[in-house]
Amino acid sequence: MKAIVLGAGKGTRMKSKKPKVLHPLLGKPMIWYVLSTLRQAGLEDIALVVGYGAEEVKKEVGDQVTYFFQENPAGGTADAVLSAIEFWRTYEGYILITNGDSPLVSPQTLRGIQRFIHMVEEYEKIKLSGVVLYASLPDPTGYGRVIFEEGSDRIVKIVEEKDATPQERGVNTVNAGVYVFWAPHLLEAIFKIKPSPVTGELYITDAVNILSEKGYEVRGFMASDPSEILGVNDRWDLAVAENLLRLKLIKYWAQRGVTFRNPETIWIEPDVDLSPEVEVRQGAVLKGKTKVEKGVLIGEGVVLENSTVEEGARILPYSVVESSTIKAGAIVGPFARLRNNTVVGESAEVGNFVEVKNSTLGKEVKAKHLSYIGDATVGDRVNVGAGVVFANFDGKKKYHTVVEEGAFIGSNSLLIAPIKVGKLAYIAGGSAVSKDVPEGTLAVERARLRIVKDKGKQKLL
Repeated sequence: MKAIVLGAGKGTRMKSKKPKVLHPLLGKPMIWYVLSTLRQAGLEDIALVVGYGAEEVKKEVGDQVTYFFQENPAGGTADAVLSAIEFWRTYEGYILITNGDSPLVSPQTLRGIQRFIHMVEEYEKIKLSGVVLYASLPDPTGYGRVIFEEGSDRIVKIVEEKDATPQERGVNTVNAGVYVFWAPHLLEAIFKIKPSPVTGELYITDAVNILSEKGYEVRGFMASDPSEILGVNDRWDLAVAENLLRLKLIKYWAQRGVTFRNPETIWIEPDVDLSPEVEVRQGAVLKGKTKVEKGVLIGEGVVLENSTVEEGARILPYSVVESSTIKAGAIVGPFARLRNNTVVGESAEVGNFVEVKNSTLGKEVKAKHLSYIGDATVGDRVNVGAGVVFANFDGKKKYHTVVEEGAFIGSNSLLIAPIKVGKLAYIAGGSAVSKDVPEGTLAVERARLRIVKDKGKQKLL
């Protein structure tokens, strides 16, 4: 089976210069969901019809599809299919047609349509000319109606609401905009489609009507979830679709052993990978290629982006972790920030208002309060006191700091890179250190304390 995706529309109701199919949903362009669904359903030979913003779309999608250009994006859905006719003109098989702004259709539904076609051919010995995805809605207002032959799933016609009779408007079976046609029969019908007298567009739904009138068999296939038929026409539709996709992802992971607290407040993106026994608390944001292993706790308001969190680690509330790795058993936060390929070692602790940038912390390192560690390698079991700053930038260039195993950095110390602090070295609190500190030594650098009698009293008076 081949597939054609209709993605040429400008989407004027989006009120944006961005091509409609590139508007993001959970960090991915809308078209990504449509193409991903097709591939998960086993369809690899895909044509994408582009129009407005064609070069932007091609740059985003790449060479994974065959492109066809619709000269008149307002020409209608049948005109778009005609734009790609070289893709299917001589094809002796079924072709699926879907919209680039329908990101909620599931792979399970598309696989179900394929099984349905095979079953009809196998048991009824009938070659279907077409299958139309539909849904039953309590309120079908605004949708085209699918009219069935009484007592069967054979489609007589699809009628737009504005053209429907009062009786047809009472029908609650609506068109989802996903079609499968036997290509030779579609070729017979598509050149017989006439422009709409209202809009001048050519509608692919008219192909269904023509095939039915010719006596060909067109059947309906009902979507298991009515939300699948929702398209994106404006920014509100975009928000609704994004929320539905988010809840589907949360449900997917919950059914695989992940606990979500107050899930309506949690943001999760498609490339996130979660293991069983992970707990995600309210307000958390999981973005990009983030991987979270078994038994991890992700606290309230935590942001994780393109990061790996190993087994049993805990990320406490309102911490931000970007492009970093947290090793097994480590504790990060609350209110910590890790960025730029930072690695926090096993059972290490990075605490309140500590920022770590482009650094590797060894096992059981403790940096628990109000510190900045930048461009550093910190060995196992190092203690970084409150208020410590690794000064890594001289205004032109970044420099590296090495702190070896077991060293102790006293509170409010300043390490001025490039510098090396040896094993078991001790830097006294309040020191500003700009030279290497040898293994096992004590470094103290403070101005001499002077106490001037009655001077403070004079200042106050």
